[in-house]
Amino acid sequence: MFRSSFHCPDCGGSDAYRSRRRTFFEKYVLPFFLLKPVRCANCYLRINVSALIPVREREHRQVHTQAAA
Repeated sequence: MFRSSFHCPDCGGSDAYRSRRRTFFEKYVLPFFLLKPVRCANCYLRINVSALIPVREREHRQVHTQAAA
């Protein structure tokens, strides 16, 4: 029932990273139940898992801007 590591229910992968909390439910209700949204690094399935399961931090994309000539 309780896992100590991430396991994707779709592809079986064990690599995941934190996903951004988007809705009111994800921001305020899930933490009350010790859950957090994560995304599988293999198949990109987004699910809620226990906040006690260690996963990688979300990688931030850098925005490239072009200089006006």
